[in-house]
Amino acid sequence: MKMEMTDLLAPGDVRFRMLVDAVRDYAIYLLDAEGHIVTWNAGAERNKGYTSPEILGKSFSRFFRAEDIAAGLPAAILAEAAATGHFEGEGWRVRKDGSQFWASVVVNAMRNGNGKLIGYAKVTRDLTERKRQEEALRASEQALQTEKDRLQITLHSIADGVISTDCSGLVTMMNPAAAFMTGWPANQALGRPIQEVFNLVDAVNGVAVENPVLTCLTLKEVMHLPDGVALLARDGVRRDIQDSVAPIRKPTGELVGSILVFQDVTGFRKIQRAIEFNASHDSLTQLPNRRVFLDRLNDTLENAKKTGLEHTVCFLDLDRLKIINDAAGHAAGDMLLRTVGDLLSRHLRGSDLLARLGGDEFGIILHGCSVKHALETLTRILQAVASYNFHWEERIFQVSVSIGATPLTSESDVPGMLKQADAACYAAKNAGRNRISVYRPNEGEGHEHHQQMSIAADVRDAVAQDRLSLFAQKIVATGKQQQLWYEVLIRMRHSNGSMLLPAQFIPAAERYERMAELDRWVLQRVLRHHASELRAVPDLHLSINISANSLNDPNFLPFFLEVLNGSVLPASALTLEITETALINNLIAASQVIEKVRSIGCTVALDDFGVGLCSFSYLREFKVDFIKIDGRFVRNIAKSKIDFSIVRAINAIAHEINAQTIAEFVEDDLVFNAVKKLNIDFAQGYGIGKPEPIEETWQSASTLQISPRKLKAKTSSAS
Repeated sequence: MKMEMTDLLAPGDVRFRMLVDAVRDYAIYLLDAEGHIVTWNAGAERNKGYTSPEILGKSFSRFFRAEDIAAGLPAAILAEAAATGHFEGEGWRVRKDGSQFWASVVVNAMRNGNGKLIGYAKVTRDLTERKRQEEALRASEQALQTEKDRLQITLHSIADGVISTDCSGLVTMMNPAAAFMTGWPANQALGRPIQEVFNLVDAVNGVAVENPVLTCLTLKEVMHLPDGVALLARDGVRRDIQDSVAPIRKPTGELVGSILVFQDVTGFRKIQRAIEFNASHDSLTQLPNRRVFLDRLNDTLENAKKTGLEHTVCFLDLDRLKIINDAAGHAAGDMLLRTVGDLLSRHLRGSDLLARLGGDEFGIILHGCSVKHALETLTRILQAVASYNFHWEERIFQVSVSIGATPLTSESDVPGMLKQADAACYAAKNAGRNRISVYRPNEGEGHEHHQQMSIAADVRDAVAQDRLSLFAQKIVATGKQQQLWYEVLIRMRHSNGSMLLPAQFIPAAERYERMAELDRWVLQRVLRHHASELRAVPDLHLSINISANSLNDPNFLPFFLEVLNGSVLPASALTLEITETALINNLIAASQVIEKVRSIGCTVALDDFGVGLCSFSYLREFKVDFIKIDGRFVRNIAKSKIDFSIVRAINAIAHEINAQTIAEFVEDDLVFNAVKKLNIDFAQGYGIGKPEPIEETWQSASTLQISPRKLKAKTSSAS
């Protein structure tokens, strides 16, 4: 999987970035796997002369001389770092202004938990002055004693440790910096073997390693210290160091000794290790992050294809984290996430992967474990979390997780598994939380949720590809008033060519917050595309539905006013329909929309009224022009006394607040006559008229009154 450059650093770790930027004497920057610069610190700008906008995304080869590029040096450095994990060396580099400087370079390969190369961490230091001093030092061994005295003064003033030896590797000179770092006073170190004074050990296990001075004297070549080696001082202190050692020769070419230059890089090696860790771990829980999870998912899929083993992929959603954040603060929520991460880890094997995917969501890959066997582990996890009481400032919170699981087989694909695990997790939450849901093709709530995800994605594509159509359904007066009134409805053509009714795609659009896109598409079509034709129909009035998504969008009202101002249709020709549920759940936003649109001449209808009878109280606070009585009550008023009484009560209260009423789902003569008997003002349903393409509304007969004798029974009023 190709890695995004921004994935190389964990987002949000501000303190870490500040620490890196504070190091101005070192150029610290990251390369992606191809050698392009991803990010760098202030020291890099100072060292190289480029600003971040000038250099980010460019190849690091521009820092090399032309002859080094032609010789393939940049590629060779990355190749060695990739092969061995580490490159360290020195050489001439070029700044933006063309000036050259001698630099020490450390390059560490960065790999994820599976060993996949994801980039390089690079640290560079300008050693031009030290280079000159080294050259002067080598010359000093062959010069007069007076020249040696002068160079001794220079050596005492620099921070790098410098040690010289004879051909046998015995110390002949040491500057104060070297004495401090090794713990050996110069007078005690002179004449001792270099491996005794410059004692090198493996930074991990403390085992002695080969001394580069002895290797230099044997091979008579410049040598560099390998990665992972530390200097063990006489007092037991360990320091990460970087060094170079070069042979000293007479003018005749005879070897007379060596010169070793080294520096303490403990702090910077720590930064390098932190860079590598932060690139692959979540900064809050210290668990592997989403990028590592996706990389492991790809690797596990490859394993399944090669071996035929079945694995299990799980999404875990921490239930009600928002409640804890709101009640106790985000510090409590952060502590809970860390605690749950530790709790989950205790129930997993070393071969499994637990990652934090973001927010309150975790991911698990159970390696070599079928879903059937995975349920045992997941059940233990479910019970462990449910039995844990989270204490915070003398308060106790009950926590739980919802778990979705899906099999990973040789036939799987990564995008599909992610959708399936998410669908199963949603099904677990939707079923009441604190449970496990397994995704199984063509069955269960997980499958249904997956279908809705696909439909929601198709809604987005349908808007972009113009696969939506407008229909209109007639609304008629039950009394003497005459008005040509239609409700505008939307249909969607599926990507396979079939036409979908609202009930087939609106729920998915609402769940995945696509309704605002549909609302905007409808308004633009009605008020701009069809406005001229509709304006030509005398006394035409249109109802347009507005979703809760749009009510919650602060940009919706300005958008609507802009489209309306540019339309030939007057505001008085429009009624905006807002569902009762949207009104109750979006009181502040809905009140602002209602107040504004009524002030410019639009009317407002409260749709599906009666679903929640407690909403009667809201009618005192919001002035609406129409109340549409929910069809689930209307369709049975000719047969059910209870429904008849409910509809009568809604109608009476609506008239008390000077709102007119519209009965939905009027499907036959009996219902229409009952509607008239109750003095409901308008009727709508399949018995009045089916939805038809909006283009036909200005071509059809403009009959304003429908006689009850002409109504025919229909099977459904769903529009």
